[in-house]
Amino acid sequence: MRPTFDVDLDMDTCPHLAEALDALTLRGQVLDLSAVTFMDSSALNLLLAVRTRAHAEDAVLELYGVPEQGLRLLDLTGARDLFTLRPLPHPTDAAVSSAVSRLPPQGPARAPGHQPGSRRRAGA
Repeated sequence: MRPTFDVDLDMDTCPHLAEALDALTLRGQVLDLSAVTFMDSSALNLLLAVRTRAHAEDAVLELYGVPEQGLRLLDLTGARDLFTLRPLPHPTDAAVSSAVSRLPPQGPARAPGHQPGSRRRAGA
């Protein structure tokens, strides 16, 4: 069962997450963002720093379950293509859960005509 709490990645919480991530070896790790409900520029800076560190360690940073608001942030800043994005499997599908590491990366899901870095408001 998945936790049922919401997490904001912002200037208050990102330093704590950065400290926790500093203690980890990044090779073979994934970052599950499925409980995240809000991400600001602090979260983007943290993800970019962790990505840089992962590359220095010859690892790939994989992000699972990035929320829609986080995907919009990555799209608006042109950073979406810098990360390997994977959807989370349905929690009741044990076969999918055990095979999630073998899934190919999720390609960028953009609206037709969307240009990276373009500023479009939701519903526009």
